[in-house]
Amino acid sequence: MALTELQIKNLKPKDKAYRVTDGGGLSLEITPSGGKLWRWRYYYQGKGQVSALGKYPAMTLATARKKRDEARELLETGKHPTREKKIQKLRKTHEGENTFEKMARRWLEMKGEGLNEKYAKQCLTRLELHVFPAIGALPLTEITIPDVVEVVESIGKRGTIETAKRMKQLIAQVFRYSAQRGLCIHNPAADLRDILPSTEEKHHACVHPSELPDLLAKIEARGNDFTKYAIKLMMLTFVRTGELIAAPWSEINWDKEEWHIPKERMKMNRPHIVPLSRQAIIILKELQLITGNKTHIFHSPASKSSHISNGTVLMGLRRMGYKNKMTGHGFRSLASTILNEKNYPPDVIERQLAHEDDDKIRGAYNRAEYLLERKKMMQEYADYLDFVLVNRDGKTIRIAEKFNQNFLSLP
Repeated sequence: MALTELQIKNLKPKDKAYRVTDGGGLSLEITPSGGKLWRWRYYYQGKGQVSALGKYPAMTLATARKKRDEARELLETGKHPTREKKIQKLRKTHEGENTFEKMARRWLEMKGEGLNEKYAKQCLTRLELHVFPAIGALPLTEITIPDVVEVVESIGKRGTIETAKRMKQLIAQVFRYSAQRGLCIHNPAADLRDILPSTEEKHHACVHPSELPDLLAKIEARGNDFTKYAIKLMMLTFVRTGELIAAPWSEINWDKEEWHIPKERMKMNRPHIVPLSRQAIIILKELQLITGNKTHIFHSPASKSSHISNGTVLMGLRRMGYKNKMTGHGFRSLASTILNEKNYPPDVIERQLAHEDDDKIRGAYNRAEYLLERKKMMQEYADYLDFVLVNRDGKTIRIAEKFNQNFLSLP
């Protein structure tokens, strides 16, 4: 006979525990101390089982019946209700521990070995500033697409569209990492392509090749300071500003006339060899007289990092009248334009610029690829710059035509 709330309230304890049934295997056990415990009895694979559902009155009669019915549904599907209950409890605990912040930090720690140290720190700082305050404490399984959209859009509304895009990519990577480990089922940041306004792609300022003679003349007119040396080496090596200013003397191989940059200092986290032309060696020899006893080529006692700042080259170009017209990165673009126009093989140029190879395995094992061709190209480009400087009588096109008689293209 089914129980009622009034009957349950009137049940009194006895010397020994006893049970009163409600139906469908559900019963209430009354202990000698007066406790009233819900029990559900059932058979699983022919064996009797007992499941503890809860304590009355915290669990009411109606709730106990609901729990019984839910367990019976599980039993009908062939699952063990008690075992499934424990699994669900463990899963809830597991999900509570696997918050977005914990998984993001775990992902960064795992990726740290393959990321540039500066970039890894930048990623963590951005996550701490923009993402963790909003969804960091939430379990991965509870984060929805609207949650991610709100985070990304809030960053974009502050006018930092590029940061918002990068945060969207980082969030997606964390979820992809978590899903691969079975910690979540879906990636709420997987397809959010249209939530941010499109922005025009910004290119690093760079002069046209026709302006090269004037640029070289203004650089040569400077006094022999670190800025001039840095600018000239950037022209002759095609490296990025950060790779140049933090270069230690230990990376220069004088015997091979090469600059070996380790992967830790490269944007693509891949070691890079820079062939050094005669002109680059001369500049380095001059710098060696100044900072040869220091760690960094461009040592600066005024800097905490012991080398010149990232803005040295940019500020030098601005003082020469090239504000918004030329940047340190622009020398890479300028060299690429000129060399492509002179029909050097694109693969050779791209390898010298240390751009990422589409075939990452090939890129990882062939940092010296095209080294002989690159040595030839870098020396010819340095000679070309000298020729333009000495023969700056008007248009680069005319100069180039004269020089092309000796400026050989690679096969």
